[in-house]
Amino acid sequence: MGSRIYAACDLEGVAGVVDHGLQCCWDARAGWFAPYLGQARRLATLELNALVEGAIAAGVDEVVAWDGHGGFPGGIDPELLHPSCRLVMGAGEGGPEGLDPGFAGLFQTGMHAMAGTPRAVLPHSFHGGLEGYWVDGEPVGEIWMNCYTAGLQGVPFVFLSGDRAAASEASKLAPWSVTVAVKEGLGGEPGGLRQAPAVSMSPAGARQAIREGVERAVHSIGSARPFTPSPPFTVRARFVSPEAADGRETLPGVRRIDSVTVEACGADRPWILI
Repeated sequence: MGSRIYAACDLEGVAGVVDHGLQCCWDARAGWFAPYLGQARRLATLELNALVEGAIAAGVDEVVAWDGHGGFPGGIDPELLHPSCRLVMGAGEGGPEGLDPGFAGLFQTGMHAMAGTPRAVLPHSFHGGLEGYWVDGEPVGEIWMNCYTAGLQGVPFVFLSGDRAAASEASKLAPWSVTVAVKEGLGGEPGGLRQAPAVSMSPAGARQAIREGVERAVHSIGSARPFTPSPPFTVRARFVSPEAADGRETLPGVRRIDSVTVEACGADRPWILI
């Protein structure tokens, strides 16, 4: 079809990833890395490669991917990256960097549900210091923010892979999107970044499902619409600690709701309190 697509990548929603402390964390300055971080990065990179393979099979010319799981070393292993994919590195969690109107669609892989979501695997919103984040009264997480950022460039969101709760979250934002649930939380209460029971597809099975789903999504791009909620926004954030709320309360137009909650009315950017 002669087009470019953009892939936003995370780590917690990858098949086989269930423990944040053992699989998703590091302190590069201290020289400490989670013992299974290498495994999780490899699994995430192979899922991204499956996305690339599905896109190429559907006629896409170029895939650009953003490693959205923190700073270096991130969630994607560049040595294992598909040769037809270009990787946005060094952007940390401030992306999706490099996304412009020339892309035909936004694809998200390895995604997790927002904070407070039941039956989810490692649900959180942006970072572990937030208990919840709302825009115009609606709870939002990284999926919403990626869709919004793409929408600012006129780029529609069309595909997501992650846990079942993340897939459900994406479907509510964009009913036309193709979703692939590679695992599912079994606990009834939101577990946050704590390990909780989950059932996962095999990594190989997840990759096959992603390839097939991406092919379908590429062919459906023509019927997708950009996600474009308009400012001004009313943004509310509830933090784990009062100290985090203290730092946001000094921002212009922000008021304190309680010891751990702040709100900004009339905000021009929905990420102002993150």
